[in-house]
Amino acid sequence: MKDTIRVALIQAKPYAQLDDPRNVGHAIRLLDKCRGKDLDVVCLPEYFPWAGEEILAQAASELRCYIVAGLVEEMANKKFGTATLFDRKGLIVGRQRKASTGVLEQRYFGISPADDTFKVFTTDFGRLGLALSIDFWAQPEAARVLTDKGAEMIINQSIFPVLRDHWKEAALVRAFDNYIPVVGINTASFNWRVKGRAYRHFGGKSIIIQPPQLASRDDFLIWLRGADSLVAWVKVELDDREQVYFAEIDLGTSRKYRRELWRALGIRRRPAD
Repeated sequence: MKDTIRVALIQAKPYAQLDDPRNVGHAIRLLDKCRGKDLDVVCLPEYFPWAGEEILAQAASELRCYIVAGLVEEMANKKFGTATLFDRKGLIVGRQRKASTGVLEQRYFGISPADDTFKVFTTDFGRLGLALSIDFWAQPEAARVLTDKGAEMIINQSIFPVLRDHWKEAALVRAFDNYIPVVGINTASFNWRVKGRAYRHFGGKSIIIQPPQLASRDDFLIWLRGADSLVAWVKVELDDREQVYFAEIDLGTSRKYRRELWRALGIRRRPAD
């Protein structure tokens, strides 16, 4: 396990139709910008690139990093939106299906809602929780279940037509309640075409949120006694343009002091089943 990891946020600008096969090639071009960066995990947005499992597996193997991709899984005549995790060898570690699907997803893309089973995936740098879009920011269950199952970081893939500012506020609440780093990855702004109609999709504002990095228990207690705002927890907030952003995330502090924070504040938790 690592106390500090290197991540890439790929805030991609999709083609007008999310299932356009050209999105796969576009994803690879963006992933090429990650070469030589010694990354642990690369984060792609929800429903991007929609397909391309074999090509993404090869990219993960060549980059020698984990990739979280927004893919659509088809099974038993149903389609599910997923966060699909590839490991450094290009093997699929697992998929997290989206439980809360909107009318647009169901009506126009044929996406079915999954059950509300949230899984934690083991990597060589720690344990990773994945939660798609509204499953994470609009309700507390996913973050709590994932943390109680041992997640040490949560990646929230999204595609946001509305409520981008609320996304940050909600992610801050989830990060504090669970004392856990959160990576939120959105698409860039783009012109979206659905059933022949064009919509302006105001994207962007991908985020990295994490507790302050603390070197010792004394530092933790000093921070806790003076804590008054979570503003400093927002380490990264991108604009709405397409970009590839590299950052480091501290996992060590939350591992060491999560339960101490809960004890100090009287927050009652139990391990997930």
